[in-house]
Amino acid sequence: MTAQEAAVLLHLLPGIGSARARRLREAFGSAEAVFAAEEAALSSLPGIGPGLVSEIRRADSASARKEISRCQELGIELLFLGERGYPEALAELPDPPLLLYLRGKRPDPWLRGVAVVGSRRTSVYGIETARRLSFQLAYAGIPVISGLARGIDTAAHMGALAAQGSTWAVLGCGIDQMYPPENEPLAERITGTGCLLSEFPLGTAPARHTFPQRNRIISGLSSGVLVIEAPTSSGALLTAQCALEQGRQVFAVPGRIDNPLAAGSNRLIQQGAKLVMEAGDITSELALWLPAAPVVRERPLPPTLTQEERAVFAALALDESLFDVIVARTGLPSPTVSSTLLRLEMKQLVRRLPGNAFVRVA
Repeated sequence: MTAQEAAVLLHLLPGIGSARARRLREAFGSAEAVFAAEEAALSSLPGIGPGLVSEIRRADSASARKEISRCQELGIELLFLGERGYPEALAELPDPPLLLYLRGKRPDPWLRGVAVVGSRRTSVYGIETARRLSFQLAYAGIPVISGLARGIDTAAHMGALAAQGSTWAVLGCGIDQMYPPENEPLAERITGTGCLLSEFPLGTAPARHTFPQRNRIISGLSSGVLVIEAPTSSGALLTAQCALEQGRQVFAVPGRIDNPLAAGSNRLIQQGAKLVMEAGDITSELALWLPAAPVVRERPLPPTLTQEERAVFAALALDESLFDVIVARTGLPSPTVSSTLLRLEMKQLVRRLPGNAFVRVA
C-alpha cells in the first residue's frame, strides 16, 4: 500500500473525522503506520474507540485504489495534507482535512481569498450586493470563496465570473455530486477560472452535518469572511464563528433593521464585524490592493472638473467600461460614481452604453 493509498484509506474510514485522522497520523507517524499498528496501540489513544479500531483493522486498500481510480476518471485531483499543492491556509488549522478533492484549476497553495456567504433565502438587495462586491473583489484579482448554495453563494460566484476572476466553491457533498442540482452549469463555469473543492469522499450526499464541516474550510481558505444578509439562524453565522476561531477577519453588509433576513448580519456589526459598503472596505483592512486603471490615451481635461470627476474619468478606458469596474478602479461609493458619471455625460465627456457600460468621448 502506497502512502497516498493509505491516506485515502484513512480518510474513507466511516465516522473518523479530520481531528481523529490527524491524531492517528501524528501518533504513528504516517497513515501507513496506522494500518500496521497493533490493536492495543490503537486502543490506547484518546478518542479512538473499539468501533474505529475495528474499522482500521479490517480496512481494505482496494477501496482506496478504487477511489483514486475513480478520481482519475472524473478529472479530480487529490490534495494531501503535508504534500505539495495543499493550501497553506488550511494546513495551519487545528483540524485540517486529511485530503481535498479538487476539480478545476488548482490555486497556488499560498493564495487566500475572501469568503462571501449569506442566506439561501434572500432579497433582491442581497443578491445585487453579493454580485457587485464579488465582482469588485474578483476584478481586483482576489479569489471569491463560497459554497455554491442557493441565494448569496450563487450570486457571489456569478459576480466573480462576470469579472472573469477566480472563484472557489467548497461543497457540502462529494465532488461528484451536485447540490443544488440547478447549479450544475454554474459549477462547470467555475472550473474554467477557479475550482470546486470538497473534503467528502466520492458519492457523499449532502446532509445536515456536512455543511458545518464545509463551513470551516470556506473560512479557513480565506483572509476574511464577508456576511451578506443572514438571519439569526443562518449557517453563514457559523462560518463567521469559524472565521473568528481561525483568526480571520469578519465583515458584514448592513441591512434594513426591520428585515429579518438581515438580523444576523446586523448583529455581527453590533458585535464588532467591520461594516462593508464597497470592496475597498475589505481590501483596505486586509492590506490588499485594487487594480489601477489601464493606461489610456491622454486627453486634456477642462480645469473646472472636480476631484471626483477627474478620478472617474481617469478610470474609464477608451473602450467600454462596466459600471462595477469603474467603482472597483476608483474605490468610490457606487452612488458617488453614478452621480459623477451623470455630470460627465452632461459635459459630453462620457457616453453611456447599453448594459450599464460607459466610454470616454473621443
